[in-house]
Amino acid sequence: MQRVFLIAGLAFLSYLFFKSENILLLSAGIAIFIFGMVAMGEGFKSSGGGALELFLRRQTSTKLKSIFFGIAATTIMQSSTLVSLLSISFLSAGFLSLVQGIGILFGSQIGTTSGAWLIAGFGVKVDIAKYAMPVIIFGVIFLLQSSKKFKSIGQVLVGIGFLFLGVAYIKDGFEAIGNDFNLAQYSMNGITGVIIFFALGIVIAIITQSSLATIVLTIAALNAEQVSYINALGIVIGANLGTTMTGLISSLGSNVDGKRLALLYLAFNIFICVLSIVFIYQLIVLIRYEAIAFGIDESNYALKLALFHTTINVFGVAFLYPWIENIAAVAQKIIRQKTNAEDDVLYLSSSITHEKAIREAVCKEICHLYRNATNIMTFGIHITPKDLYSDKSAEEVIKLRAGTLDFDYEQMYQKKIKTIYGKIVNFVVISQSMSENENIVKDLTQLQKAAHSIVEALKDVKHLQKNLTKYIASPNKGIKDGYNSIREYLLTQFRILIKVFESDEEDLIVVLIAQLEMLSEKFDKNALFTLGTLLKAGSISPLIGSSLMNDNAYAVQISKSLIQAAKIIFIHKDIAQRETMQAVLSENNEIKE
Repeated sequence: MQRVFLIAGLAFLSYLFFKSENILLLSAGIAIFIFGMVAMGEGFKSSGGGALELFLRRQTSTKLKSIFFGIAATTIMQSSTLVSLLSISFLSAGFLSLVQGIGILFGSQIGTTSGAWLIAGFGVKVDIAKYAMPVIIFGVIFLLQSSKKFKSIGQVLVGIGFLFLGVAYIKDGFEAIGNDFNLAQYSMNGITGVIIFFALGIVIAIITQSSLATIVLTIAALNAEQVSYINALGIVIGANLGTTMTGLISSLGSNVDGKRLALLYLAFNIFICVLSIVFIYQLIVLIRYEAIAFGIDESNYALKLALFHTTINVFGVAFLYPWIENIAAVAQKIIRQKTNAEDDVLYLSSSITHEKAIREAVCKEICHLYRNATNIMTFGIHITPKDLYSDKSAEEVIKLRAGTLDFDYEQMYQKKIKTIYGKIVNFVVISQSMSENENIVKDLTQLQKAAHSIVEALKDVKHLQKNLTKYIASPNKGIKDGYNSIREYLLTQFRILIKVFESDEEDLIVVLIAQLEMLSEKFDKNALFTLGTLLKAGSISPLIGSSLMNDNAYAVQISKSLIQAAKIIFIHKDIAQRETMQAVLSENNEIKE
């Protein structure tokens, strides 16, 4: 069906182009403008990725900072759609809180008005095509360089150049169309006209996937006297709502927080649109006084349109700003996390496209995998997850859990591990195939190894569990003590590893990893000594001694696999700090001292 609509649309456009060169000119302007936006956005994503990550981490710690980040990012990229998609991507990866995501989207609503000011102030008065040509030439020169950074800069410059060129063609197209027929004859007065042109604005914004492109069209039509001022206001209001559709569609593949943010983005724009339509005449009066205050001429409808666009968005953000936390809480109640969410991925989704968000999402999902794995492994050594988080010492827990527990290890693995691990592998493979960044590809390979190490530890616990079940209730004190020492050792390791996987404090993680390795070395030596003592004393038979020796080795290997996974997560969370992390971990002896 989609292909049929595409063919029909192309055929209809071809007919229009054949009938009117002026429509062809206008359509070419729209196409060039949209291409410029896409090229500029891609350039910013590839060249400014690292800077964006760092800025995002530092400048979104409060509501106000999040709003200013949204304003800055949208002003630079000139795309609220791109910023909303990035916000959903980072939120889905767990890199942002819902409150921070709301703040960024509120800011993007204000930032997107900057393009309207630029076009209204210069695009309709100046021959902007003259400025477009040198920018495109410089952009192409950068694109021809071998450096990836220069290529990205070239993309941005070419995008800006085509934006300017598109505006020039759109302006000329509307002026030329006026010679063929007068679109102004379709203008409608009153609130009915506002609502009809509001609907038209939604349609144009959905088709162009850009509120800025819709506003540029409106400004050009207004300047060519092809649309009335009040109808133009209706289109601008509709553009606000139409541009949310891309984010809403993108959120369908995101996790629950991504869906919440997209829903709030839609609700926020509906709120602004309803108020703007209801109070349209009061707003027109307000814009008139604001124009006088800013020295804007009464007949300069293009600038007044930009002023209107800014006013409704600023008022909307200012009104809702004090209630951001409450809005987030309501969204969490409306869209609830599934009760069995722990049995599936929490952070991976198809909406995550930014490289930083991809790496962050995989790291968080592996930590989630470890939490589930630990809960299963505790049953494997015949204690409960509640014991794992209790205040009692490992020795006290083992004494309390002297008997065996009844559980199905394989069923728990299938339910809580296999699905998550499979989706991690699938997500990594797809992300690697779509990325051109060698560092990201290498990082994801290592992170996949971390997930594999956790799964291998689970399998080793399963092997160990057979003899544990058999011997921890043995009347032979030597055998029972030998296997209880394994249980105590692994419980201690699991507890420390939980802190490692869930902490963001680098110094603490380094010390804990060193502690884990020291405990592992100590256990390995003590286990051999204890085994030798038991054999010499005749407390256990050589056959049982062989089993205990193998199981001690299993315990050490379980610990090593989990430590290896923790190290990989620690090193590969941040590409910029990777070498530093590796250097810190290599100074193991100094850390132990």
